[in-house]
Amino acid sequence: MFNVQLIFKPLGSLSDDELMQRVGSKDDDRAFGELYHRHSRRLMGFFFRQVERDEALAADLVQDAFVRVWTARDKFTDTSFRTWLFTIAFNLLKNHYRHAEHQKQFELFVAQHQTVIEDSKIIETLDDKAFDLALRQELERMSPDGRLLFSLRFEEELSVPQIAEVMAIPEGTVKSRLHTLTQTLKKKLNPS
Repeated sequence: MFNVQLIFKPLGSLSDDELMQRVGSKDDDRAFGELYHRHSRRLMGFFFRQVERDEALAADLVQDAFVRVWTARDKFTDTSFRTWLFTIAFNLLKNHYRHAEHQKQFELFVAQHQTVIEDSKIIETLDDKAFDLALRQELERMSPDGRLLFSLRFEEELSVPQIAEVMAIPEGTVKSRLHTLTQTLKKKLNPS
């Protein structure tokens, strides 16, 4: 049910969920613009990290995500807007990775950019920049699902229940995969 008081509040003071109420019930394009303004940059970064730093592709995916938000505006429920948006983003990426040509490009990219990280006391000898580079290289070697999981948890800071909702998998599976992921990264980045 639409809250009449939302009409009189400035858009900047409304929560994401209140903005979506306006978008869904009144087709309020100004409220939609505010949501885009709040989330497009972060979503761009998320996509950019997931598509081998292809800025044009990331920008296309951001646009696709917000087109889907607008198209499905009447289907938005009481869930968190941010979780809903990342569910849409996750599904777009799954579709992207399913496409055979993109999968071949991903495998070729990984094969061309693999570098061997020396395994003796790397954590002690690398400064922050070098550690970030090593982490990025390890993430690039991971499967798309592994990178997505890392990004949702450690970059987007979604909770385990939110990740489970976004990826449509049980919370226990999320916890298990996160444990495996962190242990793998720990071994590769700090092999002492």
